[in-house]
Amino acid sequence: MTYLNREDRRETIMRAAIDVALEEGFSAMTVRNIASRAGIAAGQVHHHFTSSGELKSQAFVRVIREMMALPLVPENASWRERLFSVLGSEDRRLEPYIRLWRQAQLLADSDPEIKSAYLLTMSMWHGEVVRLIVAGQQAGEFTFSGSAEDIAWRLISLVCGLDGIYVLGMAEVDDAAFSRHLHHAIALELH
Repeated sequence: MTYLNREDRRETIMRAAIDVALEEGFSAMTVRNIASRAGIAAGQVHHHFTSSGELKSQAFVRVIREMMALPLVPENASWRERLFSVLGSEDRRLEPYIRLWRQAQLLADSDPEIKSAYLLTMSMWHGEVVRLIVAGQQAGEFTFSGSAEDIAWRLISLVCGLDGIYVLGMAEVDDAAFSRHLHHAIALELH
């Protein structure tokens, strides 16, 4: 058996929690399941995290950070393409991440730790959208009036609303309609 220092053991547990979350969702993120995946005793999970809620919320934030770090467009992509990829990418690699994000949104009503993590990830998303809007403006690709922060919230709100309708399976908001509406909103906001 290989000895792991405290930080390495904690990271092993976190990685197992992330894997369970992406593959099976929040409901499968039990201490027993995570410990089994990590190849450790359940007591080790409790030793490194004060509660399963703490582990779930920290794993969720890490999952979203990893999602946001995925290279979704080529380095030479336009700022418009980069912005679209952060708001409504059609990259199928994101499906497990988006599924988990939807679950977090539902759990936020009843779980304060998940709600806190969900709010943090929304702020992270908003910050990235603002960063892309400002970078696009500085590159001369975007012109707009008002604040980049407000535009980012409007675009995120549209995406969240469209996603809510998309999940219902309504024919009017399929993949093509989702993309069309988002491209239209970006064009209206950022000439």
